[in-house]
Amino acid sequence: MISKISKQGKGELVFASSLFLLGIFVAWDTSKMDIPQGSSIVSPQAFPYIVAFFTSLVGLALVLEVLRGRYATPDGNEPGDQFVPANFKTMAILVTAIGLHVILLEIAGYVVAATLCFWGVAFAFGSRKYLKDFGISLVFAGIVYFSFTKGLNINLPSGFFEGILGK
Repeated sequence: MISKISKQGKGELVFASSLFLLGIFVAWDTSKMDIPQGSSIVSPQAFPYIVAFFTSLVGLALVLEVLRGRYATPDGNEPGDQFVPANFKTMAILVTAIGLHVILLEIAGYVVAATLCFWGVAFAFGSRKYLKDFGISLVFAGIVYFSFTKGLNINLPSGFFEGILGK
């Protein structure tokens, strides 16, 4: 029986629907995959199709559970505790910081993209020591960059700093 969806249920319904749609997208994207000639009996598409199937199945099952009024209990809460809605401002800042990282990675390079991403995550989680956070982000991004490029010989994009950072 379908019950009236609460505020908590709406959030869970969005998540469950997104999970279902993700499975559909993975299946669709897998169907467009180029398969090399002479592939083995098990196609390179097999694992992505399995993941797509189970992701869609779990998403659909969660949608049905939410529509029946069976909501999850958030970690750290007991059944019956007051529902605390998500902090969408924090999530928006996090998504923006990660999105900027993806956009700037090839254009500006790893150090710039990662520094801004790390700083944005610190800001999203409430830190208001802007210069200190920026400095720590820059040092950490530099350590990661040089560890990968020099220590592991894995080239990360250097962007603006092509030639300056030793590439």
